[in-house]
Amino acid sequence: MLAQSELIDTLIGRCVMHGGAAAGESLLLVTHGDVEDLVHLTDRLRRLARFEDRIRVMVMAKP
Repeated sequence: MLAQSELIDTLIGRCVMHGGAAAGESLLLVTHGDVEDLVHLTDRLRRLARFEDRIRVMVMAKP
């Protein structure tokens, strides 16, 4: 999950201004490696989707 969040953060980082504000428009270079990572992320999320309710309960549960 850390690798997935870092990939998303990297993509978002390419779409913000130096001050941190979202760019009005962005031209985004997506490398072959980025595409492979996105495909793997998509596959993982599809597999996890059927357990989403259970995962949400576990994550939101009080210790």
